[in-house]
Order: sequence, then structure tokens, then C-alpha cells
Amino acid sequence: MQNIAQRTVRQSVHHLHQFTHRQQIILTGRAAAGLWSALRAWGFRNRVILIPANTCYIVLWAVLKSGNVPMLVDVDPLTANVTVEELAKHLTTNPAAVIPCHMYGLPAPIESICQWAQRHNIKVIEDAALALGAAVNGKPAGSWGDASLFSFGLGKIADNQVGGALLTDDPLLAQEIRRLLAAAPIWDDRLRALTNQWNGLYWPLHLYEAQNPDLLNLYPQLFALYGDLTVYQLADDDWADLPTLLRQLPQNLDHRGHLAALYDLHLGINHLTEDSPFLKPLSRPAGSSLWRYPLLVKPELRDDLLAYLWEHGIHDATRWYPPLHPMTITLAPHVNQPVTPTANLLGASIINLPLDEHVDQADVEHITSLIHEFLNAL
Repeated sequence: MQNIAQRTVRQSVHHLHQFTHRQQIILTGRAAAGLWSALRAWGFRNRVILIPANTCYIVLWAVLKSGNVPMLVDVDPLTANVTVEELAKHLTTNPAAVIPCHMYGLPAPIESICQWAQRHNIKVIEDAALALGAAVNGKPAGSWGDASLFSFGLGKIADNQVGGALLTDDPLLAQEIRRLLAAAPIWDDRLRALTNQWNGLYWPLHLYEAQNPDLLNLYPQLFALYGDLTVYQLADDDWADLPTLLRQLPQNLDHRGHLAALYDLHLGINHLTEDSPFLKPLSRPAGSSLWRYPLLVKPELRDDLLAYLWEHGIHDATRWYPPLHPMTITLAPHVNQPVTPTANLLGASIINLPLDEHVDQADVEHITSLIHEFLNAL
């Protein structure tokens, strides 16, 4: 049994090497564990780490757990991704690293970010957690930067329920990361229970933190209780399904692309403009590989539309990712965070519609008909 489990690990690493041609591939308990370990392996302490203001909260947690200082960066309103122009505003903070994310599977301008970072001696950790199978300028997402990350957690493009990977071409960095992660706890029933608890708590907190700012006072206590979820490793047999998921990636991406085209068609995306009153698309650069279908809704209507979809059984429609400013100022109160108006507006506007294997053409037609029903009733 052990040999079978070890073989699935080797197969998973082989597939990721084929996708990215990275020389060093380390499977991790989650992508955040790779992020934490890279920052620690470089020896960064109390250094500024630039992160998108609208990325997943676990990126913030990993920076804090590594002993460093998160600095939020505003994003491009067209793609929700960081740009060199926004990053350059923070050079005076002497950042040690930047963590650009390909939000929603929309490629960030990672080539120009890497060139900028190299000129300023800043490390780049490419966050491709939402972009498995995407490409930037003909080069795969996950193959850029000093290190890169994939996620195979619940709801990701390759959904193994748990797991991630750190990739790099630096053998010394990889050696130190392996040493650090070897001491991490193994995913077990305790961590699973903590994960379920935190997932049940964060969703309502996120929903109501803007309406009731006193809820923000809970975040430091919750970080103390659930921060262990940032870094762990998996047993070999936890990877049993990943090789199949990676082999099936081309079909998975075709399915997502087909559904995205159906959403475009039924929502009339190609006819929307900046002046459209209710809905707007995000720009979809060449090489996009959508995690979910992102759609911008007029902020004063967004939550009502989501509630309408939920009432009609579309529980996979979500509002990720909220801006990180509220959580950041409570977990790192000593840091003067910049304003991030674009990320805030995107957080108030975004909905994500499902694209996974359980969704078909009839589902897309039903979801889009509900959206039209809601809008037509205004």
C-alpha cells in the first residue's frame, strides 16, 4: 500500500513537471504552506511582503505566520490583478517579496512583474492557485517567478479536497523548503475539524463585517485559534486522486471553456460596455483558464442578486474574494495600510458562477435565466 501511495506522489510530480517544466516540485498540505516555507527559507523576518488586496485570506495568514509584514496592493479594475504600476507605488517600503495572483484564472502580467522585481531585488512568488492550465505569453502559469504555487483544495480546478504544490528551479531553495515542511504537522482529524469550523465561521463574518465593523475584533482571536490551518503536510495516500485529476485537466479545461462561452452567450457579455447599467465582465486575457465565471454586478444589487440565486438553489454562486483590508488592519494593526479603492469596489461587485464538472448546459441556461428574471424585475 505504501508503494502505491508513493507512486501517486511521483505521478503527481511528473504531471506538474510536464505542465510547467519546473525542476523542483514539492507537494504541500496546501498552497499556503508553500508560501510560508518559501518566505522562511529566504530568511525574511519583519520584511514587507506585497500581496493583492483582493486575494484569499490565507495568503495574508501565511505572510503573518512567516513573521513578515503584509502590505496590500490595489489592482487593475479590468482583470482584478496587480500590475507593475500598482506595485511600484510601494517601493519605498523596501519590500522583500511580491505575491501576484492570477485572479479567477485570469493571467496577471507576470512577465513584466518578474522583470520589475528582478531590477529591484524583490522575490516573486507566483500564486497560480486559481489558474492551473492558464498561460501567460505562451508560458504556463506556475512556471514564472522565483517560486510558484498551485492549489488542489476544495473547489479548485483540480479538486483533490486538500493539497497544494510549490514549484521552483532553485535546488537550494527547494532543499530548505523540504526541511521546513518536514516538521509541519500531518493533516489529521483535528485539522479537518478545525477546517470545518473555520469555514463555517468565516463565511458569515465576511458577509456581515461591513455592516457590523465590531465583528473585526474577532479576527485576532480566530487567527490564534485557527492559524495552524496555514501550514501542514499530507500523508502519501492523501494524494491518491491527484494523478487522475491532472491527467483529466485538458478535458476539465475544455468543459470550463465551453460553459464560459455559454455564460457569455446567455448573458450577452459581448454586448456589454462600461456603460451597461447592471452587469460588467472582467477582461479575459489570452491564456485564461477560468476557476469560476467572474461577473461584476452593480454593487447596490450584488447581494440581492446572490440572495435570489441562493433562494432558487444556486448555492455555488459566491462573492469571492472580499477585500483584505478589514482583516489586515486587525491582524497587523501596527502597519499603515494603503487605501485600495479598486479592490474594495471589486469586492462589492463580484459574483462567481460555477464551472465545475457537475455543471452542464442546462444549469448555465437556468442560472442565466434567473439572473435575467432578477434584472427584469427591477
